[in-house]
Amino acid sequence: MAKTIVPVKLHQTLEVDIVDTTIGGMGIAQITPTYPLYLADAIPGERVLAEVIQVDKLSGYGRIIERVKISSQRIDAQRQYLIDAGTAPLVNFSYTAQLEWKRQKVQTLFEKANINVNVAETVGMAQPSYYRNKTIVPTKWQNQQLQTGFFKRGTHELVPMTDYFVNDRKIDEAIVIVRNVLENYQISAFDPDTQEGAIRYIMVRRGYYSHELMVVLVSNQAELVHEQQIIRDLQEQLPELKSLIFNYSPKKDYVLLSPHNRTLWGEAAIHDTLLGLDFIIGPNSFYQVNPIMTEKLYTLAAQKAQLKPTDIVIDAYSGIGTIGISVANKVKQVLGVEVVAGAVADAQLNVDTNHIDNATFLLNDAPEQMALWQEQGIKPDVIFVDPPRRGLTKSLIDSVADMAPKRFVYISCNPVTLVRDTAEILTKGYHIEGDVQTVDQFPQTSHIETIVVFTRHHES
Repeated sequence: MAKTIVPVKLHQTLEVDIVDTTIGGMGIAQITPTYPLYLADAIPGERVLAEVIQVDKLSGYGRIIERVKISSQRIDAQRQYLIDAGTAPLVNFSYTAQLEWKRQKVQTLFEKANINVNVAETVGMAQPSYYRNKTIVPTKWQNQQLQTGFFKRGTHELVPMTDYFVNDRKIDEAIVIVRNVLENYQISAFDPDTQEGAIRYIMVRRGYYSHELMVVLVSNQAELVHEQQIIRDLQEQLPELKSLIFNYSPKKDYVLLSPHNRTLWGEAAIHDTLLGLDFIIGPNSFYQVNPIMTEKLYTLAAQKAQLKPTDIVIDAYSGIGTIGISVANKVKQVLGVEVVAGAVADAQLNVDTNHIDNATFLLNDAPEQMALWQEQGIKPDVIFVDPPRRGLTKSLIDSVADMAPKRFVYISCNPVTLVRDTAEILTKGYHIEGDVQTVDQFPQTSHIETIVVFTRHHES
């Protein structure tokens, strides 16, 4: 077999033009038509002097030494540490440029799949910073101090942070307080090199409207030493604290957060409101992290669904019921299905809390439950899906086609799988109704939320 010859060498310096960006926000310089060099903090149209720091057969990675030509869309956010950690790769793009970048990324993906759509201007935030109502950050003893932050790209070196720029400021303050209390009692932190130590992550949630605070200590070890002293100190130093949880999540299980929660103090969950409705949020609950934009997202999705008081609606991937419950007052009936037992229990609690009598949430795999509903003669007018990043399964798409709703509303957090799924949905007797709408749920990052409405052919 012929030896692969790559067009760059490790530690080589070269001047390159940035021609595009990856879906993850890395700048792309084409060394040859088939060999890209990826660079962080690089904007299309810029020319940079770069050092090659990693070489693979199909692509390389570089580090910018100097910017020879600077884009007019570049700003200096003075937060290079966010670039180093990769947590806010677009932080040096102007916000106008970020919104257009996200719209164009989705438009290009559809065009490459030969799907003719118009992607409308991205709906953005008035204040695109300090918006997240939840974060989960790693801990590490480093330089004789307990540090919190995020790991530098591709390394086990923790980039210390106190200002994460995208979190609610009160969350950032809480992380520092929790870290300092743990440091005071010399609590060990999980070390990715030795695979030993206790605290892996600190998770903090804060209700945007309620201001209720939840702190979760995620541990590689089953016990928390100095437990009572830590509880006392956190109670004293976090006046908004409503829920303090210990989550036993050993690294060997390869999950960020396990189902094994023990309430150390206070309640097992917090509350917050969304579109005027009360939601119970536990440590493992899926709840959108940007409350301001989630209200816009769900309002837009409901509007684009053209809901009627006579409609029967299915909420697949229903989670704790946020979508279904938020549209219940606009329709005849909501049926939700979710595969995570805890989420279904939360959804039913949320139904009861909000005194909703036309919504039911069931525990099952969505395609199986939809087949059962079909056998029962249930004919939905609208189906909503808000799947995880991996998108829809073929069986779910087939189940939707079998139930033949008039409208199928797809809320996506991953445009790559959205476009893949759209190609399949369009073979099932549906077409895209109106514009594809991008919504900026995650300013400063490369993540994109998108709404697509499919209408059955003879319904238009």
